[in-house]
Amino acid sequence: MTNHNSSGPNEADHAAEEPIEHLRHAERDLEKALEKEQEARHEVEKAEAEVAEAIREPEHPREFTVEILYDGVKKKFEVRAEETVKALLDKALAAFGPLPNPHTLSLYKGGDELSDSQTLKEAGVKPHDILLLRPSKVKGGA
Repeated sequence: MTNHNSSGPNEADHAAEEPIEHLRHAERDLEKALEKEQEARHEVEKAEAEVAEAIREPEHPREFTVEILYDGVKKKFEVRAEETVKALLDKALAAFGPLPNPHTLSLYKGGDELSDSQTLKEAGVKPHDILLLRPSKVKGGA
């Protein structure tokens, strides 16, 4: 009695291709996972930088930068929260050079004139604020 195997060359080829196809699929999955890992590392680095910045700010909460705008020109100033508005005004007057009637100028935030006697903290000046240097509503001069 002869036993004929009904499996021909096609079935053998198919059986051999299955592990290869499985391997290709696994390689694609691995490539995708490696890409995701790289993206995650980038996000972690970005988050770590943000955390480092957030930690640095409380270490120096009273020192920060503001910008003052005068006649279309912006200049940055390093200030301290306990510094008076007048002290910053004096720095601005010096930085913007000789100005006509400097004694009549004041600093403004959000349309409100800042009182020279207040500290920057009391006046509500915060890091990265943009203040305007312009003629005072109150100060007069001859």
